[in-house]
Amino acid sequence: MSLLGCIVNVIFAVIVAPLLDGLERKVKAKIQTRQGPPLVQTWFDLIKLFKRPSVTPSESIGWLFRLGPPIALASILTAFFFVPAVLPDSMKFWGDMIAFIYLMTLSTVAVTLGGFSSGNPYAQIGSHREVSLFMAEEFSLAFVIAALSVSVKSFTLLSLFPLPLKASALIGALLFAVLAYVSGARVPFDVSEAEPEIVEGPLIEYSGRQLALLKLSIYTKRLLLFTVFLNFFLRGSPASRAIYYVIGLIILSVIYSAIEASCGRFRTKDAVRFLKRFSILGALCWLLAIMGW
Repeated sequence: MSLLGCIVNVIFAVIVAPLLDGLERKVKAKIQTRQGPPLVQTWFDLIKLFKRPSVTPSESIGWLFRLGPPIALASILTAFFFVPAVLPDSMKFWGDMIAFIYLMTLSTVAVTLGGFSSGNPYAQIGSHREVSLFMAEEFSLAFVIAALSVSVKSFTLLSLFPLPLKASALIGALLFAVLAYVSGARVPFDVSEAEPEIVEGPLIEYSGRQLALLKLSIYTKRLLLFTVFLNFFLRGSPASRAIYYVIGLIILSVIYSAIEASCGRFRTKDAVRFLKRFSILGALCWLLAIMGW
């Protein structure tokens, strides 16, 4: 493991994640016959927010409200140390898969607690929705991760990169792609923010630098999930792998944004019901892995 390589991967994620969001905004605009913003518009928005002060609501639990954004972003960036990105460097130890999942979970918990602590009823409704969706999503993810772990007989992430040519591993990768879409807070699963109903839910009371950190944590989380999925299939020398990785990011962003532009938002109960049914596929994939297929 090269610590410098891991740091480069984190810096790459911070720079590129907002650019991918800009690409997705452009794709959705084209599908909806609009011109759309420039690719760097997301970065312009973040810079503008970073220049503005943050306001803490008077009715909030101040320390908890302020801790949410930096913890959400820090946990995602720390998770990048466990996954090869543009460089094939990462931390490795037995059970790092569990640590990775905990970091992903910590990010969601930080955003949810920040919303609950704000004192705003819309933020609390959004946080309730986030918890409902998160619990159903984690249940499905547990089966998928279990199936992949059994397929490679290991609890280290690097053992999954690339995946073996087994039915359970390939099905598990496809199921992970669906969960990556759900975890990215995309339509129709962005029920916790739902701008027309509860005005961005858990994020409603955040402003300035705190809002910029939360937005950046969402963008980097999407990039992290893309990175894990691409690592299931990436092979080759470091140079060719980096090229394939960047091309893969662009392709996934275009596909996901096209799907998002074609969907309407789910109601919370519909999103949870979908994930409960989806968990059945995860359980079947796990059984295939146990049988050695």
